[in-house]
Amino acid sequence: MTTIFHTSVLLTLLSSACIASGGGSFGTTGPGPRPVAGAPESSAEGAYGAPAEGAYGAPAEGSYGGPAEPVPGGAPAARSSGPIEPRWDAFAFAVRERQGTYNGPWTITKLTTFKVGRTCYAKLGDKDSDSLNNTGWYVRNVLALAKTWTGDDWDAIENQRSNRAKDRVLVEPMMDEFGKRFHLTIAVEGEDCEVDRGALWIRYWYTLSEAFANYPPTAGKLFVTLNVTAAARDMTVDVDDSGTQFVVTAPRDIEARDWQDKLSKPFRRQAGKL
Repeated sequence: MTTIFHTSVLLTLLSSACIASGGGSFGTTGPGPRPVAGAPESSAEGAYGAPAEGAYGAPAEGSYGGPAEPVPGGAPAARSSGPIEPRWDAFAFAVRERQGTYNGPWTITKLTTFKVGRTCYAKLGDKDSDSLNNTGWYVRNVLALAKTWTGDDWDAIENQRSNRAKDRVLVEPMMDEFGKRFHLTIAVEGEDCEVDRGALWIRYWYTLSEAFANYPPTAGKLFVTLNVTAAARDMTVDVDDSGTQFVVTAPRDIEARDWQDKLSKPFRRQAGKL
């Protein structure tokens, strides 16, 4: 099993790490408990996504690998005299280019896991995909939740001197700390997935982020697993007794009736806004 990164230099590391691990997930695993019971199998080889904690030859979170592309002949690319750009995978890099921020792609790599097939993940950053379009709304909602719980406005801090490359060092530890309180796992059954407008799993993702931004749980922690399966025929949301762990199960192919209300109602209940 191999996973494709921007650079050919990483392919050897990627292959050996994948053989050793037997599979992985895109995004980070996060420090807090996140229920994954019932998550669909994406493929026989497991789920794919952004490397967790430096796996698959990528740097650990908080480290910087310099330019992703090698120069001809295999020599490492020259480093700039300014701050070194973090090493992104294809999806995170697309988010970086689209939004022009660092908190955007870090929301994807630090606070989100995509348990999807390799073919599906490869399409998430396509410039015309609704998966990429939705990341703007998702990042906005995660930043709103963080500001509600911590008082920190990551985007304002990152851009306080109009020098994001410099002030990102102030934001990254805040996001790492926030990862102890929030994480979203999205699991979509199948090797491939739809990424165009109207794809159910993307609509769930959007509605879910709107729900936690508008109705932040009073517990001050939130770990969500969204399981999108072919067998599901209705939207269900299971919340543990602490009010911090949500497991959402939703149909992949056939839209359930009143699913928007079924998804948001548990958040309204936990926020005391029924």
